[in-house]
Formats: sequence, C-alpha cells, structure tokens
Amino acid sequence: MKTGQNEAFSRVLIDKALEFSGWNLLDPHQVCFELSGKTGRADYVLLGQHGPLCVLEAKCEDEDPYDAKEQARGYAENLKAPFVILSNGHEHWFWNYTRNDQDAYRIERLPSPEDLTRLQLKNLQPPRRLMSEIVAADYLKKFRPDISVRQYQIKAMDIVSRQFDEQRLRKFLLEMATGTGKTLLCAALIRRFLMTRNAERVLFIVDRIELAKQTLEDFNIYLAEYKPVLYKTARRRPGELLGSSVVVATLQSLMVDRRYREEFTPFHFDLVVNDEAHRSIYGDAREVVLFFQATRIGLTATPKAYLKNVDIAQLQQENPKALEARQLRDTYNYFGCKPGFPTYRYDIIDAVKDPDGPFLCLPKIFDLRSDITTKALAESGWAVFINEQEENFKIKDLERKIFTPARNKVMCEAFLANAQSDPAGQIGRSLVFAVNQTHATELTKIFNQLQPGIATTITSRIDNASEIAKDFRDGKRSERIAVSVDMLSTGYNCRELLNIGLMRPIFSPTEYIQIKGRGTRLFTFKIGNTEYEKKYYFILDFCAVAEYFEEKYDYTVPPKLPREKSAAASTTYPPHSPQGVSLHEDDDVATEAGTAEGSPPPPKRDIPTWEGVDTLVSREITVVGPNGEKVDLMTFRGGYERDVREFVSHTPEMQVALEAEDDDAVETLVNERFYHRPEMYYSPDKLVLSYGVPASTPAFVYNAVGIKPLPTRDAIIADTVDSIAARFNLRYNEQKWLDATAQLIVEDGTTRKKFMAGDITIFSASQFNPLGGIAALAKFEARGEVFEALRQSSLIRQSLLASPAGI
Repeated sequence: MKTGQNEAFSRVLIDKALEFSGWNLLDPHQVCFELSGKTGRADYVLLGQHGPLCVLEAKCEDEDPYDAKEQARGYAENLKAPFVILSNGHEHWFWNYTRNDQDAYRIERLPSPEDLTRLQLKNLQPPRRLMSEIVAADYLKKFRPDISVRQYQIKAMDIVSRQFDEQRLRKFLLEMATGTGKTLLCAALIRRFLMTRNAERVLFIVDRIELAKQTLEDFNIYLAEYKPVLYKTARRRPGELLGSSVVVATLQSLMVDRRYREEFTPFHFDLVVNDEAHRSIYGDAREVVLFFQATRIGLTATPKAYLKNVDIAQLQQENPKALEARQLRDTYNYFGCKPGFPTYRYDIIDAVKDPDGPFLCLPKIFDLRSDITTKALAESGWAVFINEQEENFKIKDLERKIFTPARNKVMCEAFLANAQSDPAGQIGRSLVFAVNQTHATELTKIFNQLQPGIATTITSRIDNASEIAKDFRDGKRSERIAVSVDMLSTGYNCRELLNIGLMRPIFSPTEYIQIKGRGTRLFTFKIGNTEYEKKYYFILDFCAVAEYFEEKYDYTVPPKLPREKSAAASTTYPPHSPQGVSLHEDDDVATEAGTAEGSPPPPKRDIPTWEGVDTLVSREITVVGPNGEKVDLMTFRGGYERDVREFVSHTPEMQVALEAEDDDAVETLVNERFYHRPEMYYSPDKLVLSYGVPASTPAFVYNAVGIKPLPTRDAIIADTVDSIAARFNLRYNEQKWLDATAQLIVEDGTTRKKFMAGDITIFSASQFNPLGGIAALAKFEARGEVFEALRQSSLIRQSLLASPAGI
C-alpha cells in the first residue's frame, strides 16, 4: 500500500512535468494511461500523429528510475515506440533505445510532442562520431585564409569529442585564459557538431549584448551557411529564427517574461554553449540553462570554485543547505567536473610558455600611490575631519563615501605620464576602470582637461555605449582612453590595448583576472613597411590591487557565497568585494547591469567632498615573469607548488633528499607525509591531470622547488622510448613502432585501455600506416617483450593515473 501511495505521488509530479512540456493529459490522441500489451502494462504512452512515440515508466519517488530500463524497453518494443522515459517525479531519464550508441541519460525537463517528432525523424539518419570530422590547423582557412586553428584549441576539441563519443558525456567545461581564442574554438567545435549531425540547432548564450554582437560577427564568417542570428532581433521574424541552426542570445533577452518557455521546447537545441559560464548557471539564469535538454559546454577563464578547500562530508553533516548552495554555484560541479578539474584547461601561463607561442603577453605593473591612497590603505585608514568630527576612510570608501577631486587629478596625471606609448608615439589605447559611473565621468573630465579629446566614457549611462565601445576597439575613434566601470571588464577584445588603469580597488580574484585579460592579447603594429610586436602591456595600479592579491588575499579560504539579491537586482553581476562582501550597495548607481535594465538609481546621499591637496608619493615597477602573478597561479597547480615548498621548508629529511636528488627518498616522504592532506587532497593522479604531463612525483617536487624544470610530455615519451630501445637493442624501424605506440596510448585513454589488455586492433590506427600498418607488425619480432616493458614503464603508470573511470 505504501508503495502504491509513493508511485501515486510520483505520478502527480509527472503529470505536472508533462503539462509543462505541452502535453494535454485529457487528449487521448496525445497521452494514454495504463496501456496493456504483450509484455505488460505501460504507465504512460505518449502519442504522435502516426502512433506511439514514447513509453514513460513511473516509479516510486524513493526508487532509482534508471533501474526500470529493461522493463520499459519491453513495453516500448511491443508498442513500437522509439523512445523511453524513466521517472520517479523528481528525476527523469531519456532513452533513445533504438540507437546502439546511446544509453539512457538524465534530463531536467520532459520533451514536448514536437521534440519527440523531431527526434524520431533524426533517428532515420543517425549522426557520425564527432571524431570522424577531422579538425586540423587549416579547418577554418576556407572562411578566413589568415586564420589557423592552434594545437591547444584542437586538443580541447578532441578531448570534448572523445568524451562525447566514447564516454557519452554531455557536459563539458573549458577553462581557457582570456585571449586564447574561445570564440574561434567554439566556431570550429560547433561546426564539428553540425557537420556530424550531432547537433541540428545550437544556442550560444552570453551575458551582454556587446558580446552577442561580437560573437555573431565571428559566426557570420565561420558558420555562415548555418544562418546564425541574434535572438533579440530575429525573434520578431519567426521564420528567420526557426530557419537558423545557430542562435546567439543574451541571458537577459531569454529571461524577459520567461519567453524562452513560450518560444522554444526543451529539446529545441541539441547543443547549448555558455560563454562566461561562471556567471550564467545560478539564479534566474540557471532556470534558462536547465530548461534546454542539450549537450552543454561551458567556457570561462575564471570558474567559480565554491567547493574549493571545502570538506564536503563535514559540511553535509553540519549544514546541508550551505553545501547545496555551494554545489549549485560551483562551475566545475555544474558541468560534471571534479572541483578544480575542468574538461580542459589552458591558462595564461600555458599560453605564455607554449612552445608554438607565445600566444599571450604578461604585464608590467606600475604601483602608483598618492598620499591619500597610502593612508587609506593603512590599517587605521585615512583620517579626515568632516563637520568637525574625525572620520576614517579605507580604500574601498573613496568615491563612495567621500569624493576626492585632488586624488582623481593626481591619478590622471600619473596615468598620462607613465602610460605606454604606441610605436607612432601616441599614448597607447587604454582602459581605465572607475569605482562607479559618476566616478567614471569625473575621470573623463579630468583627462580631457589635461589633454583635450584624449578620453571617452563608456558605461551604460552613455547613449550608444555599445557602438562607442566597438568603434574604440576597432580604432575608429580618436580618443586613446576609455573610462568604464564593469561594461568592458569581460569579453571586450581590443588587441592593440597597451594600458589598463586601476582607479578602483578590486577584491575578487576573478574580477582581477578578467580585467587583466583585456590586455594579454598579442598585436602587431604596422607603420609604413615596419612591424612592431606588442610584447607586454602596462597595468597602472593606483589602489594596490596587485599587492593585495600577491601578499594579502588568502587563497586557502573557501570563497564566500554572494548574498542573495532582491528580484529587482537579479540581473546584476557578482559583487566586487573583500572575500565576497558586497560593496555595490552604497554606489550612486548600483551596477551598470542594473541601470542597463532600466532600474532607477538609488537616491543620492549627501557625500562630503575633500577640498585638500594630494600628491604622488610612490612609484614602483614590477615586470611579471613567465610564471605570472600569484593570482594566476592559485589554481590547483599554484596551490600545490606553494604548499610543497612550505612542506620542504619544515621537513629537514626532505631537504636532505632534495639536495642529494634522491628520488626514492623524495617519493617516500611525499607519499607518507604530504599527499592526501584534507586541505587540498594532493595526489599523483591530480598532479598528472592538472599539469597534463605523465611525470613522477619527484619530478613535480623538483619543479616546484626550482631544482629543475618539469619535463614535457614529449621529453618523457622520448626518454622512455630510448631506454626501452637500448634495453632490447631495437633497430631504427622497430624503435619507430615503439615511439608511435607510446605517443598514441599516452594521448588517448581508450587506446591505452586496449593496449593494457593486449588488444592489437589499436595498430590499425592511421599513425601506423607509414610503418606498414598492422600487417607489418609481424616483422617486429621482440614486440611482446618490448610492449610489456612499455606497459610496466613509469610513463604508462603515470598516464593511467590521469585516466577517467573506465578508461
């Protein structure tokens, strides 16, 4: 009786879910209940114009619906329905069981009648494997001859494609530094999905209209035959929208009146790509993203790691709601990745050190402090008498709780004096970030008083701000400095940018990395017949931001969750604050996003103005080396290198072992005393995954403490091949077989698994064709012993550590 009641409750939830997806439960031509057949009675049968489309099997809410697969398949085969849905009301699984390459997979929304009809037609021409569409450097050259797909972009695409084809994963997170060509990568990856018919319709989601327009410009080049459109304008012409295979949309345009529910069905898109994914998976935005039942790919340079340094088991016991909140907002968790481990990572250090590069440049940092700034940075703050009463102001209070015209003028003068010039002798194109929109306007006035026509304001308060930003980016405006708040902090691609001015404090490492990313792109200046390469850019730091993230920010503390905003403010961006404490609440204009959506600014407060003088009191220059700043390194790798150095400094035995380069002693000490600490749970498999190199534990330690650099993957493979070749006295052609085998199995986890099992079909791969193919393998007489030595090698042992479960 209890089971029946549980299933009845599940059916109430299932009924609501079906109605939400457009099924009329009262229409017997759409939904039949308890339909009997030879193999039993189907709970729900969803019908199309030509008969049964889907069997829905209902289970009790405390049962795993996946376990009913075979039961439901029997009903479906008997009724000749091509699809199966398994549900307990809370959890739904969809199974296109007639496709041998598909298992049941979890969905958040049930398909509509139109969705099932389209999927039925799609079954008539099943898609190819993603990897069957070869992507090489020239993949997009026919659209733009000057463009090549880079090796790291190809690697990212191939990792996604292999996991899609072989592991049937449907969520992926690409963590890539600003300026490494995420949009180009996406264009190529989307083309691969469309060409192989793994997607017929693609939704590309951004969080700002400027980014949407910029993306559409690129897609119109690389994906022109798929008729890409901007949702905001195309929705007024339904034929154009429905005729497009690639739709670019802002979150805001989709969320207005929840129009995405009215204009699309849950299965309308086969692939959804989230640009700046760290900002588009919570709040109202999360509802939009979860509505579409598609393969999901997230792109970001700065994932939100809300599960970093969190003891999940302890938090689950002490405060399960707090854990749920962190899980909901954690970017890695949302895209099905382990905390700190995206599907693929290519950070600024990778880009600067890439053997094929460099592909990005690092900054010179000018720490410029005025007298007021220096005092406001002190623990006691800047003491000022206001209405005969002493008040103290910290750096975060300036231009929010007290206006400082003299300081603003000092900052503008110092900026003009220290900014990098372009090869033509003009001040290089520059971005300056202000506290709020009022501050941005004041700074622009001062710049133009000092040097007429040098600056323009680009904030949402300015008419045609998007067009101004685009023209400034493309060099169509005479101004050299754009003053903004948040509008240009992400997704703004001005390649010739030479200077970034920080005239506001920043307390979020995510925001700092994003703003720095505006300047990292390389550029070639051309004057006459002479070319000049952009080798670095300047950060002119007037608020000790770089010092804060280098010396004061605690990277070991789990990030604080942002406070929930009111409904009226739900579209604003995450606050800029010390360790997550909101600072925008005191702004004269809350955020640019809020004003852009039409929210009226809060009432003006009576803010005092400091009428005294200010002077520049310090100027320090730091050239950032190839390892970047601390904020660039505080990923898993950076944390590991910091912690292992601290471990060495407190462990005399380790110091002795390192001095002697005693690999055995180093490995033993690290295994016994360092690995699997609860703070970060360092382990060999995580290191291999994070660095992308199948190196040994001692090699990682030597690199971290500066004894010798970490060897590259190719160097490790070459050493292994040379060692085995010498041991077995291999001939030149036999060593070529060994090298090709090692290269392939280190690169591909599926092939590695087959190799470990002795499966010789791996030698039919194209890599072996120049050696004569599998037929020529018989001439390699010592292959058994040689390949067994390869299986036992450190190279393969370390590579196996990085293999996902089952690979």
